[in-house]
Amino acid sequence: MNIKENLIENKFSNYSKEDGSLHIKKNINYLTIEKDNNTYCSKCENLVDEKDIYCKNCGEILENVKSKREKFINQEGEKANFKNIASSFNLIGGFKTSISALGILFVFSLIIKVLLVGENNQISELINPIHIMLFSNLASMDIYMSLFMNSAQSSVNFGFLILLILPIISFILPYRMFMKKNNISFVSHVKNSLVVGIIYSLLLVVLSRMSQVQVSLSNGFDGLNMFNTYSYGIYLGFNMISVLFKAFIIGFISIFFMGLKRDYEKENRVVNIIKIALKTLLIGYILTLIILLSLHLAKINYIYDLGLNNYTSTTSLGFVLSQLAIYLWAFANLIPINLGMKTVSILSLFNSNLSLDLILLLGSLIALSSLVFIIIGCKLESKYKSKDIKPVIIFSGFHAVIMGVIGLLTTIYVGDNAASILNSLSAMQMGFNFVIGVIISFVYSLIMTLIGYKLNIFNNLEEENEG
Repeated sequence: MNIKENLIENKFSNYSKEDGSLHIKKNINYLTIEKDNNTYCSKCENLVDEKDIYCKNCGEILENVKSKREKFINQEGEKANFKNIASSFNLIGGFKTSISALGILFVFSLIIKVLLVGENNQISELINPIHIMLFSNLASMDIYMSLFMNSAQSSVNFGFLILLILPIISFILPYRMFMKKNNISFVSHVKNSLVVGIIYSLLLVVLSRMSQVQVSLSNGFDGLNMFNTYSYGIYLGFNMISVLFKAFIIGFISIFFMGLKRDYEKENRVVNIIKIALKTLLIGYILTLIILLSLHLAKINYIYDLGLNNYTSTTSLGFVLSQLAIYLWAFANLIPINLGMKTVSILSLFNSNLSLDLILLLGSLIALSSLVFIIIGCKLESKYKSKDIKPVIIFSGFHAVIMGVIGLLTTIYVGDNAASILNSLSAMQMGFNFVIGVIISFVYSLIMTLIGYKLNIFNNLEEENEG
């Protein structure tokens, strides 16, 4: 092949020889045409206007093809220092968003306190709106009791999934006011979400330290005598690590999913796969909730078989079913779950102590989850049409992390000592382990999704219809 043929080959190498299609078409969403921010032409140094796309003096093109893949710290690749890093984050917007969200959440909490506590002065002094704010962010409370010369410690964690409605709603208006206009790229959006998550969690940590309560039951609610030898004193305070970690997750995830755009899904397939992982969780949760509600209306008492009958009298049906649905969807991912004094795992299906109705329920949920993951695998193959299994691995990884985080947030724990104070509740532990949840859900979702990815029955049906 001579030099001329080589030039022709290189010139048209970006096009298919069969149908003339553009090879770079798959990656064209990553590119854009932008004008350099220069007031002078780079070639002749002639003064140019902001609207000029070429130099009027020498004809030099002033626009360049640039990548949309913005770097996390900087765009030019210069040596980053703390000042450069800090300036690349929207700290002011994040602070305004977090403060506003906490203000709205405080109003909600104040209304809830008035409705629930009413005119009970003793409970009103013990529980304030800040406590309700922290409980709505699923923070755990430490309880320290002093009785004569003895003392005891305990903790309470009400990880009710339904409580997350309050902080999520509180973020909607502040995001639109202070963050939405800065959501110009996926990287900038991730930065904004991180900033809000960090500031929101730090502010809640400060509030948790301010909301500590000390009371002495022997002398009413006089906190000065709490540690007197002859008094029964109680100290209530929220665990700082729990507040910091859970508030960060809630703040980050709320802003992150509020600001996702379809453009980001086109630019980065990871964004789209994250969205698919979240949708998978929501679909599984909603389907499980519908099944549980239907069985309850059909008078099938699976709540009694699961050992939760003691809690329905003090907790509304909405709380029980909404919480149980996420636990049973975790079980459908083969994750062992704790329900009061009972542990439910895949081995429970072969336990003769379980009723037939409950065994059928648990087995049907596993079959349902398998079907959901197989369909997701088919959809991934149809979308990416790739021979490698990287999309499946990415999906399973994010799905596992989401399940682990759900397990961490939704754990319900009431210690023995705390139960003695809250005499309407008994000591209990519900939920599933974070580490075990991540590992098992990753392996299970990977296997089932990979089956759908390799089979892809939807493509086979399309081929048959075309034939």
